[in-house]
Amino acid sequence: MTVGVAAARLLAARRALARAAAVLADPAPGWRGPAAEQAASARTALLRAHAVLLDDLDGVLTALGVAAVALAADTPPLVVDAALAAALDAAGPAPPGTSPMSVPGTVPGLDPEAVARWWDGLGPDARAALERDRPALVGGLDGVPAAVRDRANRRVLAAAQEQARAEETVTRDRLARTRDPAELARIGCELHEVRTRLARLGAVAAAVDRPGRALLDLEVERDPADGQGVRAAVARGDVDTAGHVGVYTPGFTTGVDELPGRLEELDALADAAGPGTAAVAWYGYDAPQVGELADPDRSVLGRAAADEGGRRLASFLDGIGAARRDDVHLTAIGHSYGSVVTAAATAPGGASGVDDVVLLGSPGVGDPPRRAWVVEAAGDPVADAGWFGPDPNRAPGVTGLSAREVALPDGRVLAASRGHGEYLTPGTTSAANVAAVVGGRPQDAVLDRGVGAGDRLRRLAGRLLGR
Repeated sequence: MTVGVAAARLLAARRALARAAAVLADPAPGWRGPAAEQAASARTALLRAHAVLLDDLDGVLTALGVAAVALAADTPPLVVDAALAAALDAAGPAPPGTSPMSVPGTVPGLDPEAVARWWDGLGPDARAALERDRPALVGGLDGVPAAVRDRANRRVLAAAQEQARAEETVTRDRLARTRDPAELARIGCELHEVRTRLARLGAVAAAVDRPGRALLDLEVERDPADGQGVRAAVARGDVDTAGHVGVYTPGFTTGVDELPGRLEELDALADAAGPGTAAVAWYGYDAPQVGELADPDRSVLGRAAADEGGRRLASFLDGIGAARRDDVHLTAIGHSYGSVVTAAATAPGGASGVDDVVLLGSPGVGDPPRRAWVVEAAGDPVADAGWFGPDPNRAPGVTGLSAREVALPDGRVLAASRGHGEYLTPGTTSAANVAAVVGGRPQDAVLDRGVGAGDRLRRLAGRLLGR
C-alpha cells in the first residue's frame, strides 16, 4: 500500500469518526435524576476521548503527509524514515522522557526548496485537495506560496477556535457539576488553560482580520510541554510579490497576544520603507518566559531556546525565497533575545537568502551576521549587557543606526527612542532607520553606534578589572 492510499483510507475513516459524534448528543430534554447525571458524566468522558482520538488521527495523517512530501522531493530514504518517525511521535502522547517535535516545520530533510519543487509539480486538483483536506500540513510547509499558506492557516485557525470553544463549554459544565474540592481545582486549571488558548487564538484572529494581512504560519498545541502553545507568523503586504520583505522576531516574555499591536508598528514600518514592501511578525518560536528562568533548556540566560528558534526561523526565511520565482530583498530584524534567535538563523549553515540583518537592543550575539546593522537606544540596559558576546555596537563590520533625536532637512524632527521597548515606535529615528534598511535605502539611514553611559561604564569596569 502506498503512502497516498494509506492516507486516503485513513482520511475517510477520520471523517466517519467525526460524524459518529452525533451519537454523543445531549440527553433527552427534561431527563432528571441520578441516571441522567451518570449519563451526562459518561457523555462528557466520551466527548473528551473522541476529541483525543481525532487529534491522534490528525497527527498520523500529518505524519503520512510529511512522508509523502519528503518522498516527492527525492529526500533520501533514511531522512524520510526519520521524518516519519518524528511525525508519528508527535501524533499522540509523547513517550516518557521525550518531548514531541513540531510537525512539519522542523522535520529534518524538508528543505524549503524541495517543498517548493514538489508544490510546483502538483496539479490544480491535487493542490486544492491538499488545501481542503490537510490545511495544517499545507499551512506549515515552508516553501509553499504565502497566499496558499494564508488560506490553509485561516482554516486551521477557525477549526482551533471552534474546538477550543467546545472544550470550554464541556469543561465549564464539568466544573458546574463537580463538588469535590480537588476535582474543582483540577478542572478550574483546565478551564483556565482553555480560555488562555482561546484568548491567544483570538489575538491571532484580530491580527489577521485586516485587509492586506496574511497568516503565514500557525501551530496550536492543546497541552504544551513548553512555551505558550500557540505560535504564528502574520504578514502585512504580499510576501509573494513584494520587492522588499522584513521579518521581525520578538524576544523575552513575548507571545502571540501582542500580535495586533505589533502589526500596527509593522504597518507604519512598511509604509515608511516605501512601495512594494511587506513585513512579517514572526512569532514562530517559544520565546523564554519569566517563569522559565531556572530551566536550562528554556531560560533567557541560555542559548537553547534561541538555537531551536533559529532553526525554525532559518527555514521560514528560506521558504519566502523558495516560494517565489524572482529575487526578493530580505531583511531579518531581531529585538532583544529575538536578536540572538535571528543571529542563529542567519549564521553560516542557516538561512541563505537574507540580505540584511538588523539587531535591536541586542544582549550580544557572538559572531555578528554578515551585513549586520545595530540600533542601541539610550537607557537600554539589555543592549549594554553583553551577555551572549560583545556588544554589537563595537563589533567590526557592524553598522550602527541612530536612535537619537534627529532634525531632518525638511524641518521634521524624528524622536529619540529610550529604554528597551521603543525601537519600532512610529515617528522615531530608530524606526525610520530600520525602514530605510528594509526598503533597500541604506543611504537614507542616520548612522550612529549608540555608545552611551552604559557602554562607557562597562569599558571602565573592564579596565579596572584588567580585562
